[in-house]
Amino acid sequence: MIELGKKYKLKKIRGFKNSDNEYYKVIGFYNFNTVICESAHEERFVFMKEFLIDPQKPDEIYSDLILKRNE
Repeated sequence: MIELGKKYKLKKIRGFKNSDNEYYKVIGFYNFNTVICESAHEERFVFMKEFLIDPQKPDEIYSDLILKRNE
């Protein structure tokens, strides 16, 4: 469960190298699926909850997001 005031990392996207090891602090909930987060540099972001690593499911480090490149 994602909780207000706690810090989370983002899930990775399969097939893409992700060097982002930054933690994001949840500072608010926008709606049922969306959270407002703040980085260590005080930048604010909006993420869907499913993109944050849930501490109750630490093995789920990959997102279900699939990116396609049209050539």
